Amino acid sequence: MPTRWGNSVAVLTGDFLFARASQILAGLHEDNATSSQPKTLARLVNGQWKETAGPRRGEDPLAHYLGVVMDKTASLTAMAGQFGGMFSGASAEIAVRITRACEAWGVAFQLSDDILDVASGSAQSGKTPGTDLREGILTLPVLHALRSARPPDTRLLQLLSSGELADPALHAEALALLRAHPAMEMARADARRWAGIARNEILALPDVPARSALEALCEFVVERSG
Repeated sequence: MPTRWGNSVAVLTGDFLFARASQILAGLHEDNATSSQPKTLARLVNGQWKETAGPRRGEDPLAHYLGVVMDKTASLTAMAGQFGGMFSGASAEIAVRITRACEAWGVAFQLSDDILDVASGSAQSGKTPGTDLREGILTLPVLHALRSARPPDTRLLQLLSSGELADPALHAEALALLRAHPAMEMARADARRWAGIARNEILALPDVPARSALEALCEFVVERSG
């Protein structure tokens, strides 16, 4: 959708779908479902606020980033997993495990999306490469790179800290340096780790076709960031 209609329309469509889902949910009269939905909405708002405000003084930027990812992205996938288990008639124990798996998968998905923003072409990611970089958004590869103390990284660190990446030439230079930096493999390792957490939860579920589908999602999220 971003490729065809642009990011603004894609975001609005997502908001509309979330609103329609809330309307449908309200008609189900399930106490657990109706109480979970506002909790997820609160996490979404909190995640957006944290991203806007940035890390507090003395807070680890990577820890702050992960908190934002868990609230803004993983909370939604967790709720989807929770509802899937709940409405399928699964036991409470299985529903909780599915929820944990989907939350970890949501983190892995967002990490892989951040990696694709740097590593991929527009045909793969659906948006212009380096969009977050141009807008000064500190995604996972950038945060890893900013921790570097290697002398060869001086130029990259200057570019990432310059606030001038709207300039096409500087943006292209920074993107090329970041793509070749070990920070990319560090970010991929993080994505694999979270996908592994999700997979471990999934493997403890009953051996049914739905479990295989969830396993395939774990493989997908790793492959897309590779």
